Amino acid sequence: MKQKRLVSIIGMLVVLFSTLFMIIGCGNKPFNYVKENISLKFKNETGKTCYVEISGFSSSPNGDEIAFPAVLKTEIPADGTEKTITVKDVTVIAKNSDHTHNCKVKFSMETTSIDANVRTSYKSFYADTKDQYSNGIFHIKKEVQGGNQQLIVEFTN
Repeated sequence: MKQKRLVSIIGMLVVLFSTLFMIIGCGNKPFNYVKENISLKFKNETGKTCYVEISGFSSSPNGDEIAFPAVLKTEIPADGTEKTITVKDVTVIAKNSDHTHNCKVKFSMETTSIDANVRTSYKSFYADTKDQYSNGIFHIKKEVQGGNQQLIVEFTN
């Protein structure tokens, strides 16, 4: 009889503590996100005017994908001068009362040429930190692949 009573008391205590932990919220705390503008530099080395369109998202530590507003077609002049494109409202930091994390960012770029004989480039760049692509230049080049001309986008620091 005492053994049943002891088991019942222990069971009640487990239920009581579980309920208490759920009420006070000892689980995962939600993240607050910090958004910033990121500037990317482009240089067109093809000799023809090109256009770049940028979209993408940030990955938070809990797996959420937070999209940022797309940058619509932006002209990159053919004369080889650098053009800066600012991507706005990119989520770069996730923090709660316990931790601060850098968010990983994926930039998806579609690059087209006014030359109809050159194929469009679709390329994604992944950044572990917000500054990874801010200090270098994205070079737009033209390359021949299998008899066809293709735009190539490469990043150099």
